[in-house]
Amino acid sequence: MDVTSLLITVLLVALMLYLLVRLPLAILGNLRAGHRFREGLAEALDELRLSRMLAFLGIDKATYLHRENGLEIQKHMQRCDACDDKERCDQVLAEDKPADEPALGFCANIDDLEKMRKPR
Repeated sequence: MDVTSLLITVLLVALMLYLLVRLPLAILGNLRAGHRFREGLAEALDELRLSRMLAFLGIDKATYLHRENGLEIQKHMQRCDACDDKERCDQVLAEDKPADEPALGFCANIDDLEKMRKPR
């Protein structure tokens, strides 16, 4: 084996070892970043009526945060924050029994939330 082949082989082995170490570290970093992002969404969700609406409709918040796309969750949160019927929402959420879908028609997110209630 000549020196050039040996040098190329050593470089390839070093590159493979680098990738073998670096790839799992990058994956773990991405998992941590995703977890922090979901925690931030959960905290922001708790500040909105949307969190109470999820509970009212029987949708588990953890499942909602896990299954739904982050962009969809942010869209739901923006709709909830910009809602003009917050007083009506508070009245409905204060009731003991769940309201039927027509009574929740004021909610900008009701169509998406109803789809989530249905079994997949």
